[in-house]
Amino acid sequence: MSEGTTTPRIVAVIAAAGSGERLGGETPKPWRRLGGQTLVERAWRSFMPEALDRAGQRHRVDAIIVAVDVAYQAVAHGYIHQCSVPLTVVVGGATRTESVRQALRHVPPTAELVAIHDAARPFWPLDRWDELVDAVSRSDGAIFAIPVSDTLKRPQDNSLETVDRSDLWAAQTPQVFRADMLRQAHEAAKEEGIDATDDAELVRRVGGRLQIVRSTSANFKITDGADWSLAERVVSEAPSQPALRIGFGYDAHRLGGDGPLMLGGVMLAASGGLIGNSDGDVLLHAICDALLGAAALGDIGHHFPPDDPQYRGCDSREFVRATLHLLRASGFAPSQVDATVMAEAPKLTPHVTNMRETIAADLGIDVAMVSVKATTTEGMGFVGRREGIAAQAVVTIRTVLGSQS
Repeated sequence: MSEGTTTPRIVAVIAAAGSGERLGGETPKPWRRLGGQTLVERAWRSFMPEALDRAGQRHRVDAIIVAVDVAYQAVAHGYIHQCSVPLTVVVGGATRTESVRQALRHVPPTAELVAIHDAARPFWPLDRWDELVDAVSRSDGAIFAIPVSDTLKRPQDNSLETVDRSDLWAAQTPQVFRADMLRQAHEAAKEEGIDATDDAELVRRVGGRLQIVRSTSANFKITDGADWSLAERVVSEAPSQPALRIGFGYDAHRLGGDGPLMLGGVMLAASGGLIGNSDGDVLLHAICDALLGAAALGDIGHHFPPDDPQYRGCDSREFVRATLHLLRASGFAPSQVDATVMAEAPKLTPHVTNMRETIAADLGIDVAMVSVKATTTEGMGFVGRREGIAAQAVVTIRTVLGSQS
């Protein structure tokens, strides 16, 4: 990172391949749920722009790499569509050092800094992120740490010797390093067969200059059952918004447009589409309206005015993606969609599966959480006269403040 640069290109690496044997239980520690989210999810969400925005920080992460056990690779891939920055999943190694080394292979050469964080620390101080990143401009790396407060003892000749703690610090994560220095440190460690409990030690061994940024005791690492109990208590006592919100949306358009007939992001006919400034996809419009309403962010017409020429002929899936971005920036994520399309023709049943899959992919949720139903109006009203098509949607969204709250 050159001197004077205020917005370095940063990649965050999440080490989440461990089993957490000391914690016990059948589920590996990174995949245990704390406050409704796995530790892995809480970790990568803490580096998203919206999380750092809420913490008042200016430095942004350009990409996130998560190192996981091979058995959870497919599960981790499910997070990719939910992340507002590029997220890469890699298979970790047998040790923490090997997992980070695997992730480094996927760090683009344009990255100036790499942040390493352990998924087992769900409460790191986001409000000190800028201080941590800025410290690297004066060194080769910077780490969060706190002064050791406990009295330390060393066994000595059948007795106990007190160890001077005046200059001892307990290291934490995240730790941020110059990308080139971190690569050099890991290459040297591999050649020498060295493993370490944190990356700062590897950087120190190759002569790297390191800085400490004072952290807090709240940034503890979950290791055993007592730590897990403390984490659950922290989450339960933290002020939070309601876990779920519900939204309702409705839209209708006339038939007879020049373009294709689009519903749910799927083309049903090559011509005779719905008339609208965009492609007129009433199903996606109703879903967007419901999502915005659930988050109290206004309606679809406010964010995508029907008379705005930039949206003329626009693919309504772009509206869905933009709506999802607005939700994430406000600390929400979609959980479920239940929609009904009212149309006399064409028959929608053959297209429902495709619609559900398209909607689920764009919202980053499982297809099992998307319901699309079709009905007629028995010949009544504008739908019954085949003048137009209408759709309504009910959605639930959840708060995703997690470790950022």
